[in-house]
Amino acid sequence: MNAIKHKECFGTIFPKQIGVGEQAGKVFSVRIDAPPGMMRARPNTQTDIGQWDDCQQCPEFESCYALCLAKLALQTAVTTNY
Repeated sequence: MNAIKHKECFGTIFPKQIGVGEQAGKVFSVRIDAPPGMMRARPNTQTDIGQWDDCQQCPEFESCYALCLAKLALQTAVTTNY
């Protein structure tokens, strides 16, 4: 079976993980500040609009975006069940 060759950035629109600290994907970045004690964490998200525009011009955008959403859904399912 021949694997399709994708760009190096394929599937990296979102950060690999979302948790306390700072994580960055190609387009979206998240920083979650967890104050000490029982205070609620404060998420801070950022979007690189220029990179988003570039990604949308890529012929692999639809497939890449679908993969990114699938990875995010899997991460969410795993972290909410454990």
